[in-house]
Amino acid sequence: MIYGKTAAVLLFFASLTAFAGPSPKLSAEQTSVLEDARAYALQYTQRLPDFICTQTTRREVTAHMSGSFASVVLDSLSDIVEEQLSYVGGKEKYVVLTIDGRKAPGITHAQLDGAISWGEFGSLTSQIFDPASHTVFSWDREERVDGRSAWAFKYRVPKESGTTVIDQPTNRSIVVSYSGKVVIDPETKDVLEISSTLDVPGTFSMHNVMREVLYADQDIGGRKYCLPAHSEMRMEDRGRTYDNKIDFKDYHHFTSESTIHFDSDNPK
Repeated sequence: MIYGKTAAVLLFFASLTAFAGPSPKLSAEQTSVLEDARAYALQYTQRLPDFICTQTTRREVTAHMSGSFASVVLDSLSDIVEEQLSYVGGKEKYVVLTIDGRKAPGITHAQLDGAISWGEFGSLTSQIFDPASHTVFSWDREERVDGRSAWAFKYRVPKESGTTVIDQPTNRSIVVSYSGKVVIDPETKDVLEISSTLDVPGTFSMHNVMREVLYADQDIGGRKYCLPAHSEMRMEDRGRTYDNKIDFKDYHHFTSESTIHFDSDNPK
């Protein structure tokens, strides 16, 4: 385990009331796809089955010193956290299995030292598309994601309905605006990618906070569901950069007989 408590930061998305201006003008087709995706996203968690998967987080913290022309790396440390993630009744639950390959009984997700996040399973998507967020969307471009034709939209969520950033050691929290890109399959209305950059002020302990979530079809009980496949998060404080790279694998139905296995190659 590499991170001290002084580095611990939690991110989650809040639902607050907000008022923002209208989105820049979109074509009728773009508006239709965006509204269909909104309806789909807001029902997303209700359509998901109860499931279980393995979440593997590769974390790295780099100490650096900024000079006149470049940043000099002073030290770099890393660890790997493997967790069993169960999604039951629309709620996420984490069980920490191993840290650097060693069993870690009794440690919860929230108790992990260092930079952690959650919200990949629905809350991130629903917050952006929730009408109460008054998100401003604008057209970006057409692109391809894993061979699928996709439409990319830029978005911005105002501070009044933004995300809460918590400095765990001091329990100090702030609400900030954020912006990014959401990529949609115009045929299925699946969200294939979400990226976000938080507008954290320089006076806060953390800054330059960014996150990206990539989604892909996962087979659960013979049906395909578009679920997180990979996520990355980066944040900085004074003199350190924190990188988390998360992979979600081995999706399968959650049942009352599901048990924890410490062999990540074949969890049940």
